This record gives sequence, structure tokens and C-alpha cells, in this order.
Amino acid sequence: MMSNTAFISALTLWCVIGVSFQCMADSNAGQDSNVVVLDDIRFEVSRFLIDSANARAELLLTSLKDKPRELKLNVYGTQLVDNNRNAYYFSTIELGRVLMRFEDKQNYLHYLLQPDTAVKLTVTADNISADADAIQVMKIVFEDSTDEGKFLDVYLTAPAAAGR
Repeated sequence: MMSNTAFISALTLWCVIGVSFQCMADSNAGQDSNVVVLDDIRFEVSRFLIDSANARAELLLTSLKDKPRELKLNVYGTQLVDNNRNAYYFSTIELGRVLMRFEDKQNYLHYLLQPDTAVKLTVTADNISADADAIQVMKIVFEDSTDEGKFLDVYLTAPAAAGR
């Protein structure tokens, strides 16, 4: 009898903890994603701009680690997505003073992030659809700092006042 009571108590506790974690996850899902922290890097959208044929996303990246760390950005995984769900590869990516063009045919942009020092990331895309009114999502792909070869995805949305 005692073992059944212990089993039921443990099962009940496990269910309560599971429901609590699900509620926490649901409450975080609705938060703005124009600021995301992943792998000790803070990604903050400054603005998304779009004109007749070009788009530009401007962000600030800040390393939250206490030592410098390398950022290995997968440039072909980085994309801008408009309000019609059309995805665009970059034309140029500028991180700090490093500029990369699509024509350079480089897979990765390497950058040494300094602790608590914001660095501007600007991504431009050409030949945007005439039907596009806004860039709604930016996807950034970068290598995990603790697991070489594993890449992480960050999805960022425009700040509330962004647009054309």
C-alpha cells in the first residue's frame, strides 16, 4: 500500500512540474523576439527597412561572456523574410568593420566579439519583391560556442514601429 501511495505521489508531482514548465514556455512564446539571447549572445534588432527593391536589417550583437569569443556566422543560412513569406539571401553582410558580399562565395564570417561591447550587424538584400511591404523576420545561423559543428538558429522580428 505504501509503495502505491509513493508512486502516485511521485506521478502527481511529475505531472504538476510538467504542467508548470509548459505554462512557463507558453508565457514566453508570446514575448517580442526583437531581442533574443542565445549562447551568451544578445541579438537586438535596431530596425528593418525596405524600399522599392532593397531591404536592410540592422542589429546589435553583444557577447555576454566575460572573455572574448569567436562568432562563426553561417552567411548562407542568414536570411530576411518579407510579409509575404518570401525569403531572401544577403547581398552584403557587415559586422563591425568586416564586409562580406554574396559574390565573395564565403560560407562563414568569423568575428571576435568582445565582452559587453555591442557590434552592429547590417544585412542587405537586393531584388525584393514589389509586393513586399516589410521585412518581418530575420534568421541568423551561427555556430554553438561549446559544440563545434553544431549550428544554432535565431529568429528575430521587427520592432513595433518598423516598416517601409
